[in-house]
Amino acid sequence: MSSLNCISKKVAEAPKIDFGDLFNESVLVFKKVWLQGFILQLLSIGLSLPLMFLNFSMFQDSGIDSNSQYNIQSILFDDAMTQQHGSVLVIYYLVTIVVGIISSLISFGFFRIIAKMDMGQGFLFSDFFYFFRDGKFTKSLLLVLANFGVAILAVLMCVFPIFYVMIPLMFVTPFYVFNSELSILDVLKSSFALGHKKWGITFAITFLNIISLYVLIMLTCGLGALFFSCFLQMPIYVLYKKIISFESLENQL
Repeated sequence: MSSLNCISKKVAEAPKIDFGDLFNESVLVFKKVWLQGFILQLLSIGLSLPLMFLNFSMFQDSGIDSNSQYNIQSILFDDAMTQQHGSVLVIYYLVTIVVGIISSLISFGFFRIIAKMDMGQGFLFSDFFYFFRDGKFTKSLLLVLANFGVAILAVLMCVFPIFYVMIPLMFVTPFYVFNSELSILDVLKSSFALGHKKWGITFAITFLNIISLYVLIMLTCGLGALFFSCFLQMPIYVLYKKIISFESLENQL
């Protein structure tokens, strides 16, 4: 694993990355982990089921039929319904937070899987839950909460800060997964340093991939999301790999 000083030096000396090379290498990595990405989407769907159940329950209890123009937002912000379904709303928000945290921890595990598969190592389903283990969970949880806090602060500061912040926050996952000895503050510092350094190319390829994924989802009636959504994370992995590298990491995975 890399020390903070070593990481800072590599970020400062980061070479120019060709857009075409980045995309092509992302495709090569995706070919190795598409099945694991599919499993990740199934896990995400499973995690969303409690929220779907709560949404359905709130509509049923409110007496709103399927032809009504009301939606979940109208329920949340209607004073009478808020008082009537206050306990359900509290549960809804709590479940939303818990689902978000669990999804983030599983995403940490997925990046670990990407590195292992890229190095030719075998796949273990338990790697998805690697950061739920003792000695990993507390720090991982605090990092996720810090990540959420930065994002919320950027949103509260208006629209433009979140457009900048969302790129550095993408690098939080690889910096933490592959340098778990770093403190939470050091992970955030490193992520923002690399995100700022490579903001343009990261934003460009992320935007292109989102548009491509949207078109693919439309053409496949939604099925494309199950198989190709994880491709959005491939450029982040490749950028980290090309700039920070994985020296001595293979024996630690």
